[in-house]
Amino acid sequence: MASRFAARLLLAFLAWGAAAGVAMAHPHVWVTMKTQVLYGPDGMVTGLKQDWTFDDAFTAFALQGLERNKDGSYPDSVLKPLAEVNVTSLKEYDYFVRAKTAKSQVKFKDPTDYSLTFENDALTLHFVLPLEKPVPAKGLMTFEIFDPTMFVSFSFAEKEPVSLGGTPGACSFQVLAAKGPEAGTLTEDFFSSLTSSSSYGAQFADRIQVKCP
Repeated sequence: MASRFAARLLLAFLAWGAAAGVAMAHPHVWVTMKTQVLYGPDGMVTGLKQDWTFDDAFTAFALQGLERNKDGSYPDSVLKPLAEVNVTSLKEYDYFVRAKTAKSQVKFKDPTDYSLTFENDALTLHFVLPLEKPVPAKGLMTFEIFDPTMFVSFSFAEKEPVSLGGTPGACSFQVLAAKGPEAGTLTEDFFSSLTSSSSYGAQFADRIQVKCP
């Protein structure tokens, strides 16, 4: 059962165009996201809580042929393994999240508290991405969420895209929209050459800037 879930998710993220048998321009999967910056009792930044809602087409593909409840929902026996495969398969890509302070890059540990929900015909992946080492909230931190291969397109939700959980003092944030070139002007051969270490997708990433006095 686990191998079937793994094959399904990896195929969907990394080779959906080939599986569908059609010519498709990048991106192939669209994710609408919400991000919460988490703070500890001592005021340190401890991690990010992510909520990623997948587009209808990807949702239908990922769930195709899987068991449903009589009310149309999906049981935990389907959603729990699917959530685990999602976060496991994204490790190579550092979970699509980059962060830095004014002085250095910030590293993350593996996700915790991950789950999948199905609502309004869409799958949403929830997970917490803890910082490897908590960092002081004071100053400026920048977060970016993007796929370096441009297979997945990330955009922030229109309503409440970012929140600050347990913030110390008068912290504030802003979302800076990306101004990258049109991805459609490039060929599929170009995108096929991109890897998890490529930097091309960064120019399409919306950024979160959080500032604490």
